[in-house]
Amino acid sequence: MLNKSFKLKKHRRMDREIKIKKACFKTPSQETSVRMRLIKSSGTKLEWKMEEIFEKIALSYVRQPRLLGRPDFRIKGTNVVVFCDSSFWHGRKERERNGLSFKKNRKFWAAKLTYNRKRDLKTNRALKREGWRVLRFWDTDIFKFPEKVSSKLLIGTMKNG
Repeated sequence: MLNKSFKLKKHRRMDREIKIKKACFKTPSQETSVRMRLIKSSGTKLEWKMEEIFEKIALSYVRQPRLLGRPDFRIKGTNVVVFCDSSFWHGRKERERNGLSFKKNRKFWAAKLTYNRKRDLKTNRALKREGWRVLRFWDTDIFKFPEKVSSKLLIGTMKNG
């Protein structure tokens, strides 16, 4: 069961996102809405790859723990949570965060990706205040440099203990 503060924060977040959407662009077409609904938030290839990494280094984990910010994983026996961040949705590139990568709805996407980055920072701070160690990995690192991710995971879990 989600805690009460998480539910309240979720409603505040939804209100902010609605304000961003109303302020920056018109209602998307039906085709766009259908396409956007197909984007998964769990059970993605990115998460599968991270699970492979956990298994290679023999780390036990819990998928999608019900914690603030909805981390992708929690490492069992530790206070470590792991987020697998998509470069696009979490605004890794400056060109995307400032809207230059987009032909349509530039203001919306710039606001959305900037908001996502700020939300991630707030989530990190809140989880740390609650005693969690937060590890975030970019999708490109997970796919292209799994050894580097493995090393950071092992170091992150050792610091825990």
